[in-house]
Amino acid sequence: MADIEQVVRSEKDKEKSVAMTGRALRLWKLKLKSRLVECWRVRNTWRTPRYLGVVLVLALFLVSSFVWRISDVDPSYCKATPSRTVASQEKFTIVVNTFKRQERLVKSIRHYSRCPAVDAIRIVWSESLTPPRELASLSTLPVIFDVHEKNSINNRFLPLENVRTEGIFNVDDDILVDCSSLYFGFQTWRTARDTLVGYNPRIHSKSRGECKYNYKQWWHVWWGGSYSIVLTKAAFSHHKYFREYTENLPRSVWDHVHKNKNCEDIAMQFMVSNLTGLPPVWVQGSYSDSGVIDFKGGISTGANHYDKRSECVTKFVDMFGGMPLVETSVVAAPMSRWTPMKTPPAVWEWIHKI
Repeated sequence: MADIEQVVRSEKDKEKSVAMTGRALRLWKLKLKSRLVECWRVRNTWRTPRYLGVVLVLALFLVSSFVWRISDVDPSYCKATPSRTVASQEKFTIVVNTFKRQERLVKSIRHYSRCPAVDAIRIVWSESLTPPRELASLSTLPVIFDVHEKNSINNRFLPLENVRTEGIFNVDDDILVDCSSLYFGFQTWRTARDTLVGYNPRIHSKSRGECKYNYKQWWHVWWGGSYSIVLTKAAFSHHKYFREYTENLPRSVWDHVHKNKNCEDIAMQFMVSNLTGLPPVWVQGSYSDSGVIDFKGGISTGANHYDKRSECVTKFVDMFGGMPLVETSVVAAPMSRWTPMKTPPAVWEWIHKI
């Protein structure tokens, strides 16, 4: 009997011990749960959301900036299929003027083939040799040689057959305009389609006491802050001016350009300004000009080059019956060139309320 009571007591003690242990375990679980809930509340109601909010804002800013830059530089970012009419306005044709400089022509084709919004590359070919049509394999774009039997510097402005765009970028084979600068120049021309838009401004002046005009270099533009000519060695124009130049340019002007192998760019500027009364537009851009260090007898490296161009300006005034060139100080520059200390708006724009 005593043994049974002892066993019962022992079992009760075990049950009591188990009950106490279970109660302690439940209490520990409750305390642990409350601590976890407290930690979760602290982290999710104050620390974590604020930290994540800052990260998300920065991430969204970086992503949106990246997308904006891509869509701004590359017009193919949005893959809409435009109509033929719209396509002729959203792209442009490059016309490369070259003469016996195949190495530079190769570089030019390769470079401009990578630029956005280019529809085709046309080569002004006035050499006696058969054009190297195998150069077309250098580009995924159409490369077309416009072969001319007669060698004339005026050939660069002959109307193009089967051209698909209104915008034409005239360029010499020694000029390589950066693709982003080229596309910005095209955007600028689309807002000023009736004038010349280019990267090389020049200015004219009249000699005191003489009926003579002078052609001034870039340094005079920089010093005086104005210009009246942009050179067609790197400039946009409407294709309609090719036909106008060929059919309606004063014959005396055409002959002077052909005979002297110079001043076709000045003649084009005279003609456009005479027709429209508009000045050209200078675009600030990045480009390389290997012609600057050309020691192989290029046109612009000859003796008395600037005297000949001053003579052109003077004679063209007589041939056109007056001075049509319009002086301006307007400069088109992409926003990527702006800084907080140097922007087109006045400094007051930074603190203005409206």
